[in-house]
Amino acid sequence: MKTVNISVSINDDYLDEILDVAANLQAVGMNVENIMPILGIITGSAESTQIDKLSQVEGVSAVEISRTFRAL
Repeated sequence: MKTVNISVSINDDYLDEILDVAANLQAVGMNVENIMPILGIITGSAESTQIDKLSQVEGVSAVEISRTFRAL
């Protein structure tokens, strides 16, 4: 299993409950690192095999794997 960095977009209807959504994401296996309530984004990491489960958490609009860019 590979750990990946992810960004989770929160449905606008759940912005007032973003802390509850973050707790539910943690319960499914996400390591929450940042919660940005104004943007409706939660960032962190999880096992790549958990992405589908994370996307099914109530209040989640999308789960995206973060890409890392390095200068040459």
